[in-house]
Amino acid sequence: MKRIFLTGASALALFATAPAFAQSNTSTVTQTGNGVGATVSQSGSSAQSTVAQGGNNNQAEVSQAGAGAESIVLQDNGTGSSDDDNGATVDQTGDVYSRIRQYNDGGEASVTQNGQETTSDILQTGDNDDAIVNQDGDDHSSTITQSGNSNFANVIQGGGNNLSNIVQSSGNNDAYVDQTGFDNRSTISQTGGFLSGANSASVLQSGDDNRSQIFQTGALNEAGDDATVRGVIQSGDDNFSRITQGGGLQDAYVEQDGDENVSYVDQGGFSAAHDATVVQDGDRNRSDVLQRGALSVAEVTQGGDDNESSIDQGLIGAHTAEVTQGGDGNKSTIEQLGWDQSAFVSQIGGDNQSIVDQGMLGGEDQFASVIQSGEQGMSSIVQRGDSQIARVDQGGMLNESSIAQDGTGNTADVMQSGFDNLSTIVQNGSGNVADVMQSSSFNTSTVTQNGNGHSATVTQGGSPAPLPVL
Repeated sequence: MKRIFLTGASALALFATAPAFAQSNTSTVTQTGNGVGATVSQSGSSAQSTVAQGGNNNQAEVSQAGAGAESIVLQDNGTGSSDDDNGATVDQTGDVYSRIRQYNDGGEASVTQNGQETTSDILQTGDNDDAIVNQDGDDHSSTITQSGNSNFANVIQGGGNNLSNIVQSSGNNDAYVDQTGFDNRSTISQTGGFLSGANSASVLQSGDDNRSQIFQTGALNEAGDDATVRGVIQSGDDNFSRITQGGGLQDAYVEQDGDENVSYVDQGGFSAAHDATVVQDGDRNRSDVLQRGALSVAEVTQGGDDNESSIDQGLIGAHTAEVTQGGDGNKSTIEQLGWDQSAFVSQIGGDNQSIVDQGMLGGEDQFASVIQSGEQGMSSIVQRGDSQIARVDQGGMLNESSIAQDGTGNTADVMQSGFDNLSTIVQNGSGNVADVMQSSSFNTSTVTQNGNGHSATVTQGGSPAPLPVL
């Protein structure tokens, strides 16, 4: 049974004489098929509504109040084909624009708009897709394109001048965007062909001038779960986050509470079951996480300012990398290849540099730990072979440590608490142990161990020397 209800100015638009059209309040409804229904209610000036429905059992409800509101609903474009059971609801007030196009079966779309110069565009060409848009404020823009099946998208925009773009071309994906600040931009792309889909992404932008990009091409990847479990949180200002997920079973979380931070998480390519967490509480920090292979974990916490962290976890996997930068102006680089490599870097001082290279494809079970609580320290750890252990603890100022290990089961420990000390340890072989402690200033230590089972201990200085006054 067909039904058309036109109330208020919409009914007048059908029967009024020519002078009545000057009110610029127009509603056009075209319906084809069985059981379709349309309800249009318009109040105020310049409201325009166009509903064109084809197929069976379609429904459309449009309610507009205020000046300048426009709404277009097209369900199968009025062609009368077999596309069935779509539903569309639009409720808007102000100078806003909404367009809903549904061309397959079982689509649901709901749009609520209140503000000025705000637009919403929903295109559903798959089956059983669901899209919800709620916009309150001025100058918002939301675009949702769903061409796969059984996708869900939910966009909430408060504040002002926010932009959201969601593309879902694989199936069973979930996307959530909540923008409550001003001048934020969010892009979520969930695409791919065979063996892709069932991805989830959730973004919360409560600060201003933030940018978030999430690209998911694999299957069962997560950058957040729903409206309560976010994958990206940007509560500061002028932050940028990009998450790329291919393969499957990836998990990524980025939180930017400070300002002007940059985060890149790349879990693309042929990879699976990685976990990446980035928290940036300070300002002007940069974090890069690249994960290939499988089963690796990367965690970055940047509480200071002007820090840089780079983590590269390649083939084959099961790596662990943790970086904590509580000071300012620190740099950390971790490269991991092989199997089951572990690296931990803590930089709570300032202007320190740390390099950990566990980069041998056939290596496994390496362990590296770096603590830099002083200023302008430099630490380099290069591990090849299997089961190496290297630990560096740098306090003081302008201290430098270099450890190179090749073989099996070597151990190196360096502790520096003075000023302008230099320590070099080279281990080739198996079962070697080297321990260096430098607690005064201007010391130089070189330990070279070739062969198996060697042990060396170097102690330079007694009580720590006072640091120079700069």
